Parts: sequence; C-alpha cells; structure tokens
Amino acid sequence: MTELIDLLRANRNCEQTSIESGKIRALIFDAGDILYFRPERGAKFAAFLKELGMEIKPNHTQEKKPIEYKAYRGEISHDEYREAVVSMYGITEPEQVARGKQALIDDDNNVAFFDGVPETLRALDESGYLLGIVTDTANSISAKLSWFERGGFGHVWDSIVSSLELGTRKPDPKIYQAALQQLGLTPDQAAFVGHKASELEGAHEVGMRTIAFNYDKNARADFYIEKFSDLLLLTVQELN
Repeated sequence: MTELIDLLRANRNCEQTSIESGKIRALIFDAGDILYFRPERGAKFAAFLKELGMEIKPNHTQEKKPIEYKAYRGEISHDEYREAVVSMYGITEPEQVARGKQALIDDDNNVAFFDGVPETLRALDESGYLLGIVTDTANSISAKLSWFERGGFGHVWDSIVSSLELGTRKPDPKIYQAALQQLGLTPDQAAFVGHKASELEGAHEVGMRTIAFNYDKNARADFYIEKFSDLLLLTVQELN
C-alpha cells in the first residue's frame, strides 16, 4: 500500500506548503455513496439467479453480513467472499459457482459517480488541499483506483486507507488516524466527508471536523452539503 501512495504522490507537480496548526489542509473522504454509487446494485447477480430459477433472498443483505465483515477486515480473500455469497444459495456446481462469482464482480465494477465529483476533486487538488480516502471494502486499492481513473480523478489522492489493508473498519479511530499519519497532519487539520452517522461520529471523536453528504437522516456533522460541488464554496467560506 505504501508503494501505491508513493506512486500517487510522485504524480503531483506541486510541493506541500508549510502547515499551520488548526488550519484545514486535507479533506478525507469515504468512498462508496460519497464519491460513487451503484445505479443497478446487484442486478447482474439477480439476473444470474433468475436463470437458475431462483431470486434474491429477502434477508440477503443480513445473511451476508458476517461474510462481509470478514472480507472487509482481510480475514478472507475477496474470491472467498464471493464464493461464500454464491454458496448462500446452495449453488455448488463449479461452472455455476464461477458464473455467480463473475456476476458479483460485474456488479462491483458497475459504478457511477455523483454529479460534480471529478471536477470538484480536481479543483480541490489544484487549490492545494491534500485529499485522502478511508474506505471499508473487500476490494483492493488498485481496483478502486481503476474506477477513479475511469472517472478522471485517479491521480489526486495523497492517502488511501482501506479496511482490507488495515484490518479494521470505521468508526474505529485507527482507520482515521492511519489516514492522518499518512498525510502528516493532526486531527484539527483535516475534515472527514461521510454519510453514515456512526462514521461521522467516529471522525468527530478523533478530533476531525465533519462534513455530511448524501447522509443518513440521523447524521450529525459540523457541516452539511446537498451537492458534492458545494465543497468548493464550503472550503472558501467556512472551513478556515
């Protein structure tokens, strides 16, 4: 992971300026449902099951949570995770298992970006803000970077922290602290952009300012934005 971050930093053409204590120098983002979403979530796997005369179980999401928990922490591989999800439906024939796993891969890669994400991130990067990601995921960092490259903003990141690599998930303080350590910042020099109430609270407990976007109804944050591009106005008028 360190090599990936070093490669990302090498692509930047600007030098990091001196950092004042308490001045927001970095924005750290959740990834899913902040930068991107899946407009047809689970459609490929549902179509695969339909071919076999099955349908998605009503408790599908709940039943796969223990498997997901292990995958997000790196306790099982992503391939093992997909195979376990397919096995939830009693599918054991190798060819069908392989087809089911491929359907899950296709669903994973079917991402779309919220309006304004590429342009806003590039503008923040050009303005001198450090940009980071803290993501709970079973996907590799390289997989996510390939999605971001597709969106035109794969080059802007100064820090990427993954639950898969770190072995823990938000809102564990360690995941936020790992991002701050990579950036060389103190908590009061960074703001976290998230949507889940628990994850915004986790960032707040660490000492970061918080920005809610696409947020849970019960989410509490220092700032709330309705459009991703509102970050540009916020950074100018409010954060500092």
